[in-house]
Amino acid sequence: MNRLPIPADRSRRTAFTLVELLVVIAIIAVLAAILFPVFGSVQESARRSSTMSNLQKIAQAVAAYELDNREYPEYLFGPAVSQVDGTPFGGAPFYSMRDAAAIVNRGAPSVLPTATVAGRIRRIYSKSLFPNYIRDINVFACPNNTVRTPGGADDVVLAERYPTYDPTNGTMARNIPTFKVELPFYKFDAYDASPRVTSLDGAIDANTFVVRYSRAWYPITTTGVPAVDSDPIGANDDIRLAKYRRQLLWRQPPSETLITATTHHAPKGKIVVLWLNGTAKVLDVRKFAGNVDGAGDYRFYETGPND
Repeated sequence: MNRLPIPADRSRRTAFTLVELLVVIAIIAVLAAILFPVFGSVQESARRSSTMSNLQKIAQAVAAYELDNREYPEYLFGPAVSQVDGTPFGGAPFYSMRDAAAIVNRGAPSVLPTATVAGRIRRIYSKSLFPNYIRDINVFACPNNTVRTPGGADDVVLAERYPTYDPTNGTMARNIPTFKVELPFYKFDAYDASPRVTSLDGAIDANTFVVRYSRAWYPITTTGVPAVDSDPIGANDDIRLAKYRRQLLWRQPPSETLITATTHHAPKGKIVVLWLNGTAKVLDVRKFAGNVDGAGDYRFYETGPND
């Protein structure tokens, strides 16, 4: 029985040629160059959505706190507290954020406090949203934060703010904000403090944190329109007075008063901001050109939802 001859070109074709392989590799490289930025953009959009969801929960909790207490909270989560005396000023070692939460919730922290220390911590946290208004500490997280867990020796950072309650001994006596005090905060907590923005391209200083939530942004004055920026007294008084009124310290601050902002998205060119009317927005960092404070950071608290 005669077999049909195998075509000559089929007998020789056993693999891709080098040119064909190079063409396939080039196509894959082009597709990767197109798709990888898209995937990165989708992931960042999802992370921003997570931040926006957390901010909405914080806005609802702030409103509930004010309704119950007729004032706004001193903190969102709260300051870092020392194992030495239970205050922010006792020095290292500090309780981790997870341990502080356990103490406030009357749970079991990894380091047990004395009754006196535990009482001081609970009094300080009685002026925060945690745990009566927000029980899940992950609500205070940002997916872009490099600190992934609410614990660890490097979880505490110092930042300055105007205090309206005195946390030195846990009595929480009322304070008139006339000068800033340096307080320790937990790095995991993305909304009480977050990294300083150093340029309009979104660069941040991961070692320097700035307060993002405060009842007072300016010192209290009885001498008329406050000097809230570098403008000389007499210039732009109406603008300065409007800024001065945008403080949660007052009984009925305007709806465009800042609640908080976070800069963990700044390396992607964005700042996520939350105002008292419940509006949360993703703003371009470049929007804040010329709005720099003395510390080199940006005055996000001077913006409103319509700016």
